[in-house]
Parts: sequence; structure tokens; C-alpha cells
Amino acid sequence: MGSTVLMLVLMGAAFYFLLIRPQQKRAKKQQEMTNSLQPGTRVMLSSGVFGTIRHLGERQAIIEIAPGIEMTVVKQAVVKTLTAEDDEFEYSDEPAVIDDEPTESPFDNIQPSDFIDPKPSDSRATDDDPTDQSSTQK
Repeated sequence: MGSTVLMLVLMGAAFYFLLIRPQQKRAKKQQEMTNSLQPGTRVMLSSGVFGTIRHLGERQAIIEIAPGIEMTVVKQAVVKTLTAEDDEFEYSDEPAVIDDEPTESPFDNIQPSDFIDPKPSDSRATDDDPTDQSSTQK
């Protein structure tokens, strides 16, 4: 009986140290990161969207995901603060330079004949044809 109780205590301790305690550490780290957020911080959301915090509320944050495009999210959606090395692309506030050279569109060469369906073959089974009226008039 004593060895059974000792085994249960050891299993409980292993369960605590292998599952519960690491989860508590992760939750504490996430809470500290959420509390340290400031406007201007570059972040990644749980959906994988990258953005810059513009305004912070008690439970929500307004994130700018592209110049002039903002969205409101709950603070718990922020999973990571980013460093300069984490960003693959960089946005600037300057308008994009547009080439004045006309480019050929892939839609310039489309002809109306490109959209005509081929004639249906008579060798096809007519049981599956919903437009066939002869099978419904028996």
C-alpha cells in the first residue's frame, strides 16, 4: 500500500513539473509582454499579421498593418514583439514610384472565342445531363 501511494505522489509531481509549471511560465511571460506594449512597437498577431501599435486601450489595441490601414484587435492576439531582424519587408511613408511605361496586360489578347464551350459529345451518358428533357417525360 505504501509503494502505491508513493507512486501516485511521484506521478503527480512529474505531472506538475512537466506540464503545469512550464505552462504557467509561458502564461506569465506572455502577460509580461502584453503589459510592456507601447505605441510604436512592431508586433506579430496570432493570425500571423504584422503591424505597428498605434493606440493601446485596456483590453484592445489599434494596429497599423500597412500605411493608412488600421485594425482593432484584443491585446491577447499579440504573440510577439518584433525586432529589426524579424521584419523581412520595410514600408515607407513615401508614395510608390509608378513607371510611366505602358505595360502589356495579359488580358489584351483575349478573344471572345476563348470563352466558347466545346460542343457536347453524343457518346456521353445522358442520365447525368440535367438539361435532357426526354428522360423526365415518360
